[in-house]
Amino acid sequence: MPMRLRAEKKMRKHLIEQLKARKVLGARIAEGKKTAEELRRLNLAPQVYLFKNLFSGQVLYSQVPAFHQDQIDQQFVRPNWENRKPSRRNDLWRVMCVATFDNYDYAVAAFRGLVQLRQARDVVQQKEAKALRRKNDEGNTWYAGQYRPTYSQEAVADLAHVIEEFELENTKLMWENAWRRGDDKHWSAELVQHETLPPFNPRDQNILLDELRAKAVEEFAKLRETEEHQEEASVIA
Repeated sequence: MPMRLRAEKKMRKHLIEQLKARKVLGARIAEGKKTAEELRRLNLAPQVYLFKNLFSGQVLYSQVPAFHQDQIDQQFVRPNWENRKPSRRNDLWRVMCVATFDNYDYAVAAFRGLVQLRQARDVVQQKEAKALRRKNDEGNTWYAGQYRPTYSQEAVADLAHVIEEFELENTKLMWENAWRRGDDKHWSAELVQHETLPPFNPRDQNILLDELRAKAVEEFAKLRETEEHQEEASVIA
């Protein structure tokens, strides 16, 4: 019995170390914007990850299954008392949606479009954006505690807009909850397929996202291999 307990403790320690290593490596990879070529070289999938902040309702975009302080600094450029720069704490961020695109150029275009829409709303059209938000009796953006649902709603609307504006066909969106995406009338059925993320323990979020990345990379490689074989066959014919 004592030997079994020692073995279990050793295995548990090993798993904890692996989880910590994944978080550190993921954060390092997340630093800086990625080109299509860099995503391929890093063995990343053509994806964009939307993380929601459980405390504030803010949403962070990432090209990798992790996030970095560098991304927070770049995406929250004009903080104020209603839209403070969020904390980097891992326990405050939960994945809201994983968007998988048909190719790496689509993924890069979608990420840049989302970030640019955020910056336009927070800097260039700040007054116009605030005028469209739900207000409380004092005329401020509606909130409960420190949570403002308008930020996640705007992120979902921006995602739908980017996909439709750039005509990003064969996009697959996996939501942590189906109701997050809103009414189907806001999405182009010809461009988007909706799915739901499998249930997971928040502590295992990094593992889940890494598995989704690996699966998407494998599927993308198989699809491209099939297309290459078809092109070769058509040339021979």
